[in-house]
Amino acid sequence: MSRSELIKFQRCSVDHCEILHSIAVQSYHEHYSDIWEDQGQAYLARFYTRDIFENELQKSTAAYYLIYHLATPVGFLKLRENALAPYSPNDCLELNKIYLLQAHTGKGIGHHALQFVFDQAKAKSKRIIWMNVMAESKARKFYEHYGFKCCHEVSLNYPHMKAGLNVLSTYKLEITKF
Repeated sequence: MSRSELIKFQRCSVDHCEILHSIAVQSYHEHYSDIWEDQGQAYLARFYTRDIFENELQKSTAAYYLIYHLATPVGFLKLRENALAPYSPNDCLELNKIYLLQAHTGKGIGHHALQFVFDQAKAKSKRIIWMNVMAESKARKFYEHYGFKCCHEVSLNYPHMKAGLNVLSTYKLEITKF
């Protein structure tokens, strides 16, 4: 069985709120707790509640996809048709989130997830994929490997965020370059 047969993507509905919430909290703790004085508790309580997932899924403001490896949910990604200046929303697809549980990183799943995003962008005739990534994140190098370039940086001002670990980088890729 090939790796691509082992990795599947499922569009989420409101019925998936519990698993999305669970993966979000676990993976956020595994990958980002070190940038927070409170290990990200206040941030998670503000942005990663079950109600927020349910509201977004009901309104269809974003498309969530569970990532399965060997029939086990190991992560998710969130896509939005959202502009990145100076481009229009018609040109852009935002990879708003891609979270993998730590135990499943380094297995090629991220590569397949990114290929899935490229396929979605091409199917929607988007020419720009963009995302925000914490400057200190290991994921930054992953995206750079695929040709994403940093086009903007901003310092975040959230309570409990450690000084010097608050830079958010915006990365973009023109589809024709992949």
